[in-house]
Amino acid sequence: MNRIARVRSSFSSPPRALVAVSIALAIACRVGVAAASDTPPASTAVNPQIAEKLLLANGYLENNRLDDAMSVVDELVRVRKNKPVDRAQIHRFRGYILIAKGKSEDAGKEFEAALAENALDGASKQGMIYSLAQIHTQAGRYDRARALIDQWFAGAEDPKPEAYFLEAMILMQQQAYADALEPARIAVERSPQPRESWLQLLAAIQFQLQDYKSVAGTLEQLVALQPANKRYWVQLATIESTIGNDGDAVAELGVAQVGGLLADDRDLRQRARQCFVHDLPTCCSETLEKGFADGKIKKDAESWQLLANCYIAARDTDKALEPLAKAGELAADNRSYLMLGQLELQKDRFDAAHDALVKAKAKSKPDQAGSIELLIGIASLGSNRLDDAEKSFRIARADDKTSKAADSYLKHLDQVRAIQQMKESAVADTMARSQPVSDAKPASSDRSL
Repeated sequence: MNRIARVRSSFSSPPRALVAVSIALAIACRVGVAAASDTPPASTAVNPQIAEKLLLANGYLENNRLDDAMSVVDELVRVRKNKPVDRAQIHRFRGYILIAKGKSEDAGKEFEAALAENALDGASKQGMIYSLAQIHTQAGRYDRARALIDQWFAGAEDPKPEAYFLEAMILMQQQAYADALEPARIAVERSPQPRESWLQLLAAIQFQLQDYKSVAGTLEQLVALQPANKRYWVQLATIESTIGNDGDAVAELGVAQVGGLLADDRDLRQRARQCFVHDLPTCCSETLEKGFADGKIKKDAESWQLLANCYIAARDTDKALEPLAKAGELAADNRSYLMLGQLELQKDRFDAAHDALVKAKAKSKPDQAGSIELLIGIASLGSNRLDDAEKSFRIARADDKTSKAADSYLKHLDQVRAIQQMKESAVADTMARSQPVSDAKPASSDRSL
């Protein structure tokens, strides 16, 4: 995984100077002590002439003259009467030169050859085993690496935190998360100042074990160690939200935003969503508005819809209308236009509602046709477009989900029309009765039959 790849760089082969010193000391001492569990070699004393050459090569290594160092050692390889301890030290020294050259695979072969001689003192053997565990880990051979690190721990008297970290790394790669937890924890706890990569590994293991409370604690250490790293703030906020500490999650993202760490689209959107979910609509809208103004949040359907939701949650629905219209134009679905139409209906702005709902209809799915047509009919009815309203209600009546409501509106529509006809008749009668007297025909003066 990427996280593991990042933390691999935290362990490497021993620094060249330390390698040189350790070899020089081993050669100078001539004699080592074998590990208690091993069969002691017959002799760990290096031939004086071999030792002198290795010391010369060691000087070249200290001065970064790697080719010269290798030339000296290659001359020793050609000596026919080398004892096992001589061959072991030669292979060992070649291995460290190859590591300095960046050829860890070739170095591993030399270390294996050194161990195969069964002639190294205990300390040298431990060093070889540890180096091999590192090499196999870097090469992805985790089964072999695990066997080697287990062997190393069996002979170690006072393991350093680095060794526990290496063990945890190997176990993590084998997906043995439960086994990896303890060495990762020990590596962090025994270090005066835990390294960032060690905390990352511990957090990754805790996450795999779904121990989110512990993950939060480790992320807090990462935030304290690297307060300028926005990733840790965002991850901590996400974990806090997961375990129900919503207030802490919002606060942490707020701190990161104030500190200028939330500088990209994704982080600012997450901050806005956190505010919205936790009933902080003003925080949500202000985050989006500033992100738009600074050019850090893309003005797409999702961001416009989120801004509209924030305004609606803040009960400022008039402000929600414009972002809903923009979201509706950009979105592939009809959700924003439909919400816009419903808001306009609530405000009795029937013409605006009708326009939005017609646009929603154009982006609707077949199973939405009836409900949207019903709303279009209501908007038409409100605008006194009775024929259009009837057409929409009849379409809606064909849908099982809206048939009853459409029937009710059709009956209401008949009542509206009847009332309008009555009003029109009443107006006509009133106008007729108010016709001027001069227009009436005069009465006949002839009374005869």
